[in-house]
Amino acid sequence: MATGLNISREFIGQIILPLLQEELPNEYERLAVAIIGTGSDVLGLDDSISRDHHWGPRANILYLREDQDTLAPKVADFIEHKVPSSFHEFEVHVDVGNQTGVCCSTVEDLFERFLGTQSLPETNLDWLQVCEVDLFHVTSGEVVYDGVGELTRRREHLAYYPDNLWKKKIADWCMYVSGRDAPYNIHRISKRSDELTSTIYLGQCLKRVMELCFALNKQYAPYTKWLNRTFRRLPYFVDRIVPLFDQVLKEPQWRDRVMTLVDINFTIAEALGELNLTDPPQRRPFEEGLTDLTLYNSAAQIYRSLPVELFAPSFNQIELWERMARECLFDSKDYFKNEYAKQA
Repeated sequence: MATGLNISREFIGQIILPLLQEELPNEYERLAVAIIGTGSDVLGLDDSISRDHHWGPRANILYLREDQDTLAPKVADFIEHKVPSSFHEFEVHVDVGNQTGVCCSTVEDLFERFLGTQSLPETNLDWLQVCEVDLFHVTSGEVVYDGVGELTRRREHLAYYPDNLWKKKIADWCMYVSGRDAPYNIHRISKRSDELTSTIYLGQCLKRVMELCFALNKQYAPYTKWLNRTFRRLPYFVDRIVPLFDQVLKEPQWRDRVMTLVDINFTIAEALGELNLTDPPQRRPFEEGLTDLTLYNSAAQIYRSLPVELFAPSFNQIELWERMARECLFDSKDYFKNEYAKQA
């Protein structure tokens, strides 16, 4: 089955770009057309389950804010009157809200919608304010055409964290995996026979480890739904960690799960040594009280190499999805609202 990304790429190449050149020849070089935003199809991960809402050929038609007064009405008219209602056997959703289907906006507004600001992060503290998942959204997908080049410039600027932010990301997540979301708490809670809390901690720990592996590969981690599928495709280090992940899930006893998680932590510490971020780790005996401090020591080494200003603050982990979802509730063009209206 063809993915939405491939279908949208073909749709833009065969339909949207030729029509724009024909209908807006004088403005064409001021436009950009891309496949950006939320949705499994932007990632090439869509399947039959994905096609029940907001799915179909899509194209973000973009222009600069300085051209808005001139281009916005022309592009809106183009979308309303020239974009076909179907492409091959697929329905084309036009301006259905939430930046899906065929839609338009300024480049600046697109980034403000997904990042909460139109300004690109420049300082270390600027970068800390932007949520990783939101960065993932604006750097995923594909730019098919970029006449002015501003969309491409912004995506290149945001492609990944600067070096010191990358190191801090790794150190912070080593702390999570060593402390709060860690074998330490799983071991102590499981000895109290609290099955539910142990399971919650296990899920949190595995999520943090996957996110840490994305950082080791210098890639933004997606939101939880796609984390496991994309984690297993990472090029570096995961071939050592995936078998341990699968082993954790198969282990019937909590203590055996904890011991496997300790092995995962040591494997990550070895990777940090190979990346020259830390000294090679030393395997320590298992401690009943503290369990395992391998990545705690790794984090300490990395923190010592960072500017003082990065030691105390944390990465913003609040996704803008919640705000966008609220906006959908009051968007008369949104697919979900229209579907509920049909059912009422």
